[in-house]
Amino acid sequence: MLSLRSRSLINKPTIVSLGDPSGIGPEVFLKAIQDPKLKQHLSKIILVSSPRVIESSMLALSVKQKINLISDIKNAQPDSINLINVDGCNDFVLGKPTINNSKFIVECLSTGANLAFTNSSCLVTGPLNKSIIQKHLRNFTGHTEFLKERFKASEVLMYMTNGDLHLGITTTHIPLKEVSNSISKDLIKNKYKLLHNGLIDIFKLVSPKIAVLGINPHAGESGTIGDEEQNIIVPAIDELRHEGYDANGPISADTVFTNTKYDAVLSMYHDQVLPVLKTVDFYKTINITLGLPFLRISVDHGTAEDIAKNYSANHESMMEALLISIARNET
Repeated sequence: MLSLRSRSLINKPTIVSLGDPSGIGPEVFLKAIQDPKLKQHLSKIILVSSPRVIESSMLALSVKQKINLISDIKNAQPDSINLINVDGCNDFVLGKPTINNSKFIVECLSTGANLAFTNSSCLVTGPLNKSIIQKHLRNFTGHTEFLKERFKASEVLMYMTNGDLHLGITTTHIPLKEVSNSISKDLIKNKYKLLHNGLIDIFKLVSPKIAVLGINPHAGESGTIGDEEQNIIVPAIDELRHEGYDANGPISADTVFTNTKYDAVLSMYHDQVLPVLKTVDFYKTINITLGLPFLRISVDHGTAEDIAKNYSANHESMMEALLISIARNET
């Protein structure tokens, strides 16, 4: 992953929303900022939440840290948890998310996103329970789609990485039966360009070589197992190559990771490649949303309601998200 560099400049803040207070978001945040790599940068981290959410986890984890309540990010202090308060947090029980806090969770996310937008900064998000939020916002399908709609982004990309494997997802949280009808030449091209630019912008890869996957087994085998490759994916790749991109494919998903010559992979659907990424390194994997007017970086795990009350969660994903955000804000 990226490493932080020492700079004397005043840097943009990293804005953090914790997700559901009943999940492991507060826990992994607190564990992450205790690491020396982050503890020296607390003045660059602005938490958007309620004091009662973070205080509960501080008590359980025996964390001794001043909470600095602020209304202006300019008042952030070192050696403190700098917190912008959001009202409306009701009583919560770890491991048992409730609709009673759905409005509060969305308000934290919205406030944090607005701050990231206003400050041209990064937003780091903790996990939430989509089924609970859907009872408050009927069409809510996830952070990615919510932020795309809120900021009227023409296109966004779910970009997953552990620092070694880089994956773009063409379609996100839709049923598998809808994937074939959802992909198009223009969609693939737009997603590819977001992935290409993100690799350059965030990870400083020069002229990235990207593998574009087929949608069918063995990438369709020249049309004998479906025609999406010939009718949609190949024309998209041809146009991308004509425009100067190092686009390759369509490549079969069952062999793409045996070839190390690619810098990144653009898959057609959510579960086509994510099992590989999470098997290789589940804990350090993060989710980045590209295409918004700011960079959104998230942990790549859920609320983990089964272990929340035990305070046994691994915090590496949150730490990587925060480290990348702070490093990105310094550029």
